[in-house]
Amino acid sequence: MMKRFLTFAAILLALAAVSCKKDQVLYYNDVSFITATDGVYISDAGVEYVIVENATDREIPRDGRLILACDILKKVRTGVFDVRVNAFSQPLAKDAVEASGSAQDDPVSIEDGWFSGGYFNSLLGLFVKDESSVKHVLNLEYTLPTGANDTLYLRLRHDALGEIPVNPKDDTDEYSYVRTYACFRLDGLLPSGSEVPVKILWNWYDAEAEDPAACKEYSHKLKLRF
Repeated sequence: MMKRFLTFAAILLALAAVSCKKDQVLYYNDVSFITATDGVYISDAGVEYVIVENATDREIPRDGRLILACDILKKVRTGVFDVRVNAFSQPLAKDAVEASGSAQDDPVSIEDGWFSGGYFNSLLGLFVKDESSVKHVLNLEYTLPTGANDTLYLRLRHDALGEIPVNPKDDTDEYSYVRTYACFRLDGLLPSGSEVPVKILWNWYDAEAEDPAACKEYSHKLKLRF
């Protein structure tokens, strides 16, 4: 499943630095979201990347969700390529959870979002307290359709554990606005081949309100095929 909404806001935080090597390469600086399973790396487009060279100074995880920036070196066979990894990142990755109605709803902005690889992938923006060790909690809650043509509701939840700026416009000495990638697994929620309306909701500051800390609900609608 693959569908993007909103405007693409950033290219993976400078993961794809230009390679200077003068070797035989099919394609430089491919950046892809990957799901790794026991050392097998499959992109959201269904392409298998065989890592034959690691140009980073870190060990590449063998399992989990990854963002890979790599050079495509050689086609092994249809849908399988040898690659050199130039950089990688591990976004937050977790299963979507059934809506409980009691979760914290601190402000978080969805700057970009799309469905691919069985996940809702997102670029999120939120305020964090400078020099704090508190780890914010992010979840995606779902409410399944109850009938034909009914809507699948997805709500992004954020728990800042009490660390929220009173005035996000003026508290810049204590808080910083940061961006992070997060992937929430939806695969298996509905039968394969199902096509349903989806409504995504999140809570963010209301720029038109007199109270700078006031928030309102934002949403986006689309169709999704599982």
